[in-house]
Amino acid sequence: MTLVQIILGSVVLVLCVVAIVCISAQQGKSNGLGAMAGSSSEMDTFFNKNKSRTKDSILAKITVVITVILVLCILALNFTSLAG
Repeated sequence: MTLVQIILGSVVLVLCVVAIVCISAQQGKSNGLGAMAGSSSEMDTFFNKNKSRTKDSILAKITVVITVILVLCILALNFTSLAG
């Protein structure tokens, strides 16, 4: 293993742990069985109008960024192992 492969492997490991933590910290998007009965929690409240600034939306954006970086690191790791 080269130094680049060791560094990329370590980065992949750290990004996997961070992605798991970000995904686990997010709230569920479903309403459960209440949605079947017709009740809806999506009312016109201040919280729902400002969803783009909530903790869950920030975590969702962080998750997307981390996932893209993770995929790029995995591809780079595979290309370095094929080249060497």
